[in-house]
Amino acid sequence: HFHLAKTKCTEWLPKVHRRAMFRLTVGLVLLPLSSATLRYHKVESLVGPDFFDYWKFYSGPDPTHGTVKFTTRGESWTRRLVSSSSEKVVISVDNTTVLQGNEGRPAVRIESKKSYNGGLFVLKLDHVPTACGAWPAFWMFGDDAQHSWPRWGEYDILESIHMLDYATTTLHTRDSCDQKAVNEGIDFIGQGWAAGTASNKAKNCWVKAPQQYDNQGCGQKLPKGSFGPAFNRAGGGTFVAEWDPIVNKRLRTWFFPAGQEPEIGDRPEPDLWGVPNSFFTLNEKWCTAAHFKNMRMVFDTTFCGDYAGASFNGYCGWTNMKCEAYVRSKPNDFSNAYWSIQRLDVYENDAVMAAESKQMALGSSSLPGLGVVFLLLVSVLAIGLFYFQCSQRRLEAMQNAAKTSYKGNQVNVDSPPLGLSPGRRGRELFLKDRTEPVSPSRASDVEPVPQGWTWHRVWLMMCCTSDAPSQTGATSRPVGYGDVAPGSPGGMNIANSSMYDVSNPLPPPAVSSQPSMSPALTNQPSLGRMPSLGHQGSLSRQGSGVLIRQPSGALVRQDTGVVVVPAP
Repeated sequence: HFHLAKTKCTEWLPKVHRRAMFRLTVGLVLLPLSSATLRYHKVESLVGPDFFDYWKFYSGPDPTHGTVKFTTRGESWTRRLVSSSSEKVVISVDNTTVLQGNEGRPAVRIESKKSYNGGLFVLKLDHVPTACGAWPAFWMFGDDAQHSWPRWGEYDILESIHMLDYATTTLHTRDSCDQKAVNEGIDFIGQGWAAGTASNKAKNCWVKAPQQYDNQGCGQKLPKGSFGPAFNRAGGGTFVAEWDPIVNKRLRTWFFPAGQEPEIGDRPEPDLWGVPNSFFTLNEKWCTAAHFKNMRMVFDTTFCGDYAGASFNGYCGWTNMKCEAYVRSKPNDFSNAYWSIQRLDVYENDAVMAAESKQMALGSSSLPGLGVVFLLLVSVLAIGLFYFQCSQRRLEAMQNAAKTSYKGNQVNVDSPPLGLSPGRRGRELFLKDRTEPVSPSRASDVEPVPQGWTWHRVWLMMCCTSDAPSQTGATSRPVGYGDVAPGSPGGMNIANSSMYDVSNPLPPPAVSSQPSMSPALTNQPSLGRMPSLGHQGSLSRQGSGVLIRQPSGALVRQDTGVVVVPAP
């Protein structure tokens, strides 16, 4: 009795409804075993008068080598290839122009301004492009200046060619993305896998996979009626694509004919929709979720090219023309090559939203680190520039020292180039035609540091301070560094002094108790001071006459260490 009642109850159901019931039943049975339930939230509803504000018009060359000329935003509106309203959006191709030479047929390719890293994408259409030579698609891909295609993957949600009555869902990736673990009838219900070069199932998503056509990827054919003239006659339908890289790690696509769509609403639950028409795993063992990242949505219609051009004779041989010639000479045949979009909504689940928030937080937290690196680089550059300027000042000082008088007579001396000198402790001036060094000469020997904490004082102290220890073991600055400016009333110009004699040490000079503050004098180079570095044979060993201010305040001779002026 049960069997008879079941037969009678199902006889009246249309075939398509029985298929939907079967899908739902199988999906509910497998649900507890296969996945964690996700709940989605609507984040975008794009169809409306401002639809094209969310998209960029691509007007470059066709990467698939089609007989097409993608139009700019302005040209698309001028040619009336696009229109938008609150009810629908239309994207069409030129169907009036007979093209000459190698011209491509004007058409539109738009890419979403926003990129995505997961979500649920609901697309409702009442018309899809259909014509011999046409190759329309709604798809997603990721790339940027540092990551060229297919580094971040491509997900063709639906594409078709010519006048086929079904669409195909395909992945295109870099290597190490295989779908061997996915099986038709269990993971998805459709028309099976696309065929490779040896009539094998094209399950390898790598664009260079063996036994597959170049850039074929891994493709699954959706049910009949999912595209082409049959789709348009039936009033269209709804496609739903789920990209779940975090929780269940998979890509799923459903096609629902017009009138058979499930209740989607603002919080859809795709696990209640039954077995999908396309399924790809993102399990780490087969194809990691990292193969797909930062992808943008794309609508486009191209002609001929790598796919439609190669298959033109097989599907449109009745034209007795090559694909390119047909596209250029038969504009009226492309009157039905347009998209009519009634709905395009984007949903995200909590896991994806949390991952995006974390990524944004990490990006923000990295800014301080980048700031520190930037400051370090600026500091290094500033120090380098500072040292360069100091070196220039030293070189000028050496050049000035070369013009000074020695024992009352003008002396011409040579100095090694600054860049070739052995260092601060070894820069010396040499009498011409002599091998003995007269004295070392540094900026500290010829330019006194002014009083007070000024930038100029800091500059000279850092650039020009003597680092040579005196014979008393004290490391001090020569007289004149903020103490007594040589040549001032309280100091002395040893080089021009009549008392100077290399064989007779100087008597104690009269030293002013207050340092000279005269700008004219404190900025005057100390032309006669020649501190000894203890070189054998150096004239300065016999008595340089340079006084050193020790930390205690006492003035001592640098060469002998004799206290000239006691500490105050």
